[in-house]
Amino acid sequence: MRRGVLTCALSIICFLATIQTAYAKTNADPYRVILTLLTPEIQEQLDIYYKDKLNEKPTFAPFLDPLNVLVGYQDSHIIVNVTVSPYIGPHLDVGTDLISFKIDNMGTVEVIEFEHLKDFELPPNWKHIIKNWKGVG
Repeated sequence: MRRGVLTCALSIICFLATIQTAYAKTNADPYRVILTLLTPEIQEQLDIYYKDKLNEKPTFAPFLDPLNVLVGYQDSHIIVNVTVSPYIGPHLDVGTDLISFKIDNMGTVEVIEFEHLKDFELPPNWKHIIKNWKGVG
């Protein structure tokens, strides 16, 4: 009986020793915060640019690689340059775009520039979403 209690106690101690405490990151990724806050403005710019090119609205992944976000801090504002790869359907990239934002100290967001950098060709079964596409069939 004593041996069973001792074995059970040792098992519990070993189990508890393997549990690690989870801590919140103290240096949270500032790019993730910026992208999360700019998501509506980024999507709006993509909607405007691609409305005359595609029959479907492309979307983008707001969890971009931090290398795609450049932030310049000034006394009265922040300049944020975001390179976005919008996609349709099962993550089929339709292009690459650079959007520059100015965020003032009151939180007002202004689009400074939208630059379309590159087009990607869609596979044949997705070409029908291209406006003015003259496909066979």
